[in-house]
Amino acid sequence: MNLAVLFSGCLKVLGLNPSWPEHFDVSPRGFQHSFIALFLSIPLFYICAAAVLKQRELLSGEAQAFPAAAFFIIILIYGFMFPVSAFILSSLFNKTENFNAWVVVRHWSLFFAALIVAALFALTLAGILPFMMVNSVAFFIYMCTLLMDIRIAQKVAGFEIGAAILAGCITTASGLLAILIGISILN
Repeated sequence: MNLAVLFSGCLKVLGLNPSWPEHFDVSPRGFQHSFIALFLSIPLFYICAAAVLKQRELLSGEAQAFPAAAFFIIILIYGFMFPVSAFILSSLFNKTENFNAWVVVRHWSLFFAALIVAALFALTLAGILPFMMVNSVAFFIYMCTLLMDIRIAQKVAGFEIGAAILAGCITTASGLLAILIGISILN
């Protein structure tokens, strides 16, 4: 599991390079290992949440409690929404032969997006970058995950462009739904 090779593969999937498959292990073993990326993303999301919480404290002037257990449950549900949605869509569109590859590539792509955002929020926590700038960049990267999901559905899962757009919207919306439900429960 070479992270540089996986990152290069993610860039190739999102671009026009057809050699992306050689960068990923899409075997059943590689599929299982892709969940490592999902679990490695949890501390990255935690850094992002900690920066947002710190900013809320600065704005409100009062300490904010951080429900760590609830956070981890919400993030796990968020992470597992994609494989569930992808499985349903693969079954509906008769693309099950590409399911493993779709999940593997998406897990690693999301990991690298989360890594970039967490690095920026860590700089905010360190007082190096202003929160509003980092938050704007993070929001842009999050919006790009929709484009990423569409491209991966098209290039990896083998969907035609219309079905890829639908698949990308459904998978992104299902993850966002998990986050929004979790936030509403916490408030």
